[in-house]
Amino acid sequence: MKAAIVYHTKTGHTERAAEDIAAGLRDAGVDAQLIHASDLDDGHLADAAIVVVGSPCHAGSCRLRGGLSGPVRALLKRLGKGSLAGKVGGAFAVNYAYGGHVTVGAIEKALRGAGARVPAPGVVVKAGVPLSLYEGPKASPDAREALRQLGQALAAAIEAG
Repeated sequence: MKAAIVYHTKTGHTERAAEDIAAGLRDAGVDAQLIHASDLDDGHLADAAIVVVGSPCHAGSCRLRGGLSGPVRALLKRLGKGSLAGKVGGAFAVNYAYGGHVTVGAIEKALRGAGARVPAPGVVVKAGVPLSLYEGPKASPDAREALRQLGQALAAAIEAG
């Protein structure tokens, strides 16, 4: 079974979050592939039983664009109705202060609109600094474990049908 974890990152925090989800998926026997949103092609999603999407959330973008980074917003707009039918979807966001739940909600809504089943609530991770001017603090061990558990929950959802 394959999973595609699609993300955008500016300082590396969202990529590290994607790696933690991939670790949880791999613990459950899933072949997880990390794909930067700008590198995604249609074949990546066609072969995946699980599609996980992650975006950084910058506080100012929450009201303007649902908290989504530009590349993730463009990816979600490309998903056609039914394009993820039969797949399990998941969402995650990384932010410094607030707005991550808006980002996760926007991703989950788009995944459902494309036909994916979203069985587990998305995870919001606190990391970085305001405006992403530099890397800043990394995610806590508890946050990293929550991401790993999200991967495991998505794998379990596929097995449960």
